[in-house]
Amino acid sequence: MPANFPIIFKVSYLLAILPTIFVVITAMLSSKEVGGTLGQGLKKISAGSIIHTILIMTYIVLERGNRGLLEESVIKIFFIIGGGLGSGLFTWGYLQIYKIARKLKLFTI
Repeated sequence: MPANFPIIFKVSYLLAILPTIFVVITAMLSSKEVGGTLGQGLKKISAGSIIHTILIMTYIVLERGNRGLLEESVIKIFFIIGGGLGSGLFTWGYLQIYKIARKLKLFTI
C-alpha cells in the first residue's frame, strides 16, 4: 500500500480486506468439506464477498485520482452491476443457508 494514501483509506482498505480474506478462506474450506446445498450457499457468499472487495479496491484507486481510460458512465455502470451482483450472491447464499437451518429447526423464530 503506497505511503501517500490518507490514513482513512489505509484503515478502510484494511477493514475491507482482512475480514474478506477470512470469510473467503473459511467459506471455501467449509464448502469443500460440507458439500451439497450448504456448500453452494457458502460459495455464493464468498463470491459476493470477493466482488465487494474488488469494488472497494477499485473505489480506493479511483479516489486517488487514477481514472485510466474509462469514462465516468462506464465506471458507474461497473459499480452498479458489481454491487448488484455481489449483493445478489450474498442474499442468495444466505437464503440457502437459512432454508437449511429452518429445515433442521435450528431457529426458534
